[in-house]
Amino acid sequence: PSQRLPRAQRDNAWHRVRQAVGTGGAPQPAPAPPHTDVYEHPPPDCPPEFVDSVTHCLMRDPVFLPSTARCDRSTIDRHLREHSTDPFTGLPLDASQVKPDLVLQQRIRSWLASRATGNAAPGKLSLMISPSDPAP
Repeated sequence: PSQRLPRAQRDNAWHRVRQAVGTGGAPQPAPAPPHTDVYEHPPPDCPPEFVDSVTHCLMRDPVFLPSTARCDRSTIDRHLREHSTDPFTGLPLDASQVKPDLVLQQRIRSWLASRATGNAAPGKLSLMISPSDPAP
């Protein structure tokens, strides 16, 4: 009588076979684990304006949309690959209409730097000049 492999080994073997057949015989590497870093899960004291309203992650590269909504550039880029509309209003949108929010980006970087050095007071930096305020 033939011996059967344990289920996990059988499933892994079938996965490799399916992968090789589906890719013309060349096995593909296993997918990388999801990317995780400080940006993906904002800490509780994170000012809410630093958080992407779509992904709920800390923004790295905040941008303005024509609707005045803000989100991270990676979020809107991903959206625009499949849609040609503003995700907040449904109005037509293309990448040329997306503008960087450099003031907010600097505030986020300053806040992260102060957290790294232990000088951040919860909520203190959220009282700084907002992008809608006139420049000093």
